[in-house]
Amino acid sequence: MSTLRTLWEDTERRNPEKIGVITNGIRLTYREMGNRIRSLSTNMASNWNIGSGTIVALYAPNCSEFVIAYFAATFLGAIVQPVDERMTPEEVKVILDDSRARFLVVHCRLWDKFGRVRSKLSRLERILGIGIEQNGVDRFEDWALGAKSTPIGSTIRADTIAELMYTSGSSGEPKPVMRTHRNALAGSRNALRGFGYREDDVIAIGMPLSHSSAITSQMLPLIGKGGTLVLLDRFDAGLLLDTVKSEAVTCMRAVPTMLRLLLSNPAFFSDMLPSLRLLVNSSAAIDPETYREVKRRFSGIEVMNSYGLTEASTCTVLPDVEALKRTDSVGYAIEGVEMCLLDDEGKMFSTSGTGEICIRGEHVFVGYRNRPKETEAAFHSGWLRTGDMGRLDSDGFYYIIGRKQDMINCGGRKFSPVEVENVVMQMPDVVNAAAVGIPHRVLGQVVKVFVVAQKESDLSPKLIKNHCASRLPSHKVPFYVDIALDLPVNAAGKVLRRKLLEKGDN
Repeated sequence: MSTLRTLWEDTERRNPEKIGVITNGIRLTYREMGNRIRSLSTNMASNWNIGSGTIVALYAPNCSEFVIAYFAATFLGAIVQPVDERMTPEEVKVILDDSRARFLVVHCRLWDKFGRVRSKLSRLERILGIGIEQNGVDRFEDWALGAKSTPIGSTIRADTIAELMYTSGSSGEPKPVMRTHRNALAGSRNALRGFGYREDDVIAIGMPLSHSSAITSQMLPLIGKGGTLVLLDRFDAGLLLDTVKSEAVTCMRAVPTMLRLLLSNPAFFSDMLPSLRLLVNSSAAIDPETYREVKRRFSGIEVMNSYGLTEASTCTVLPDVEALKRTDSVGYAIEGVEMCLLDDEGKMFSTSGTGEICIRGEHVFVGYRNRPKETEAAFHSGWLRTGDMGRLDSDGFYYIIGRKQDMINCGGRKFSPVEVENVVMQMPDVVNAAAVGIPHRVLGQVVKVFVVAQKESDLSPKLIKNHCASRLPSHKVPFYVDIALDLPVNAAGKVLRRKLLEKGDN
C-alpha cells in the first residue's frame, strides 16, 4: 500500500547519505531529514495527540522545516493545511476559521504577521514555532531535534486525506480542496511521466511550497526519485540564477510572471547556466512571444509547457520537440490522465473542437471539504469540470482559451481575454498584461486591459490601443487601458481578474 510515508521511507532506505534538501546554506541528507521527521511525528502524537484526520496548518516559507512538518503530520494520518505566506492576515484568519484547524506550525518570519489575527482565532489550541521563543509556543527545534524517536505504527490508507489545499479564489472565495495520499502520489507520478525527472536531478524550487504545484509536481516526485531539493524562501530572479549556477541545478519550474522577470536578467541564458537541462512553465498559460524567447535562449535544453490545477495536479505536457511548432499549446494528456471536452449542451467529446476541459484519474481530488453542493457541481458523470475553456486539435494537443467565467461578451461576440493579452504582450516594453470585460450600456461588455511596463518605458494607452487595433477585430480592441505597477496574482502566478474588476470601469 503506497502512502506519503512509504514514499519517504523507500527513498531514505535507498539514499540515506545523499543530500535531500539544501536551504539557506544548510545541507541535510535523507537520513538526517528522516530522523527529524520521525522525531517531530512522535512528539506531535504524544504532546498534541495528533492522529488520523487532525488538521495541522503549516504557515512557513520554503525551508527544510516545511518538508519535515509536511511528512511528520502525514506519517500520522493527519491532514496538512498549507497556508500561503503572501496572504494578508485577514485572509489567513478566513481559511483557518473555515478549516477549524486547532494546531498550527508557524515560521518566525511570519510571526508578526500572524500575531495580528492570533487573538481572533478561537479554535486554535496549540502552536509550534520554527525559530520562535515565546511563552505558550512549543519549539519546533526541541521536537524535531530531540531524543531518538520511537517508531510509530501506521494505520493510514491510500484513501486517507493528506492535504487540505485552499484554491486561489480567482473566481470567488477560496475552497478547501481535499486530496488523499493516493491523489498526491498519482499527481507525483504524472509529473515523473511528463517531465522525466531523474535520480541525479537537483531542482530549484522558487514557487511557494504552500501551492499544490510546488508540492505535487516538484517536491514529491523529486523525493520519490531520490533527487535533491534546493529551496528558495522567496522568488528573486538574481538569487534564483545565482543558486542555479552555484548548486549545479538541473531542473526548474516557473510560472509566466517568473519567466518574464528572468528574461529581463542578462544571466538568463543557457551558456551562463550550463547545468540546467529542464525548464518547465506551469500553473498558467504562457504567451507565445515569451515562450519563443525562452526557447531561443535555451535551445540546447528541454523547455516544456504544462497545464494543471489544484484539484488535479499536472495533467498535460508539451514536450520540447513541439515547443516551436505549438507555442500556444499546453500539450497532450500525460499517461494516466483522461481528458475530454464538454460542450454547451452537456455532451462530452474527445475529438477536435472547443469546450470546457474535463479530467478523470487517480490524481483528481475527492471533493471540497464541507462543500457538498460545490463538490457536486464540480463533477459531470464522474469527470472533473475544470472551468477552463479549451481547444483540442486533431493531433490530441490542448490549448487553453481562458476561464469560462472570464469570457468577454461584446455585442454578442464572445472571446477570451487571453486573445487580447497575447497581442499586448507582443509589444517590447510590456512585462505583463491582463484583460477583463467591463460593463457597457450598449455593447454589454468592452475590454479593459491592465499593462505592466518596463521602467522608463514610453508606453501609453494610445500606443497600446493602436497596436491592438492593427492586429485585432474592433470588438476585441481595448476601450480602456490602465498602465499599472503590477498585477494581483495568486501563489500560482495566475492573475486575480476579480480584483482587477473591483478597480472599476475607468
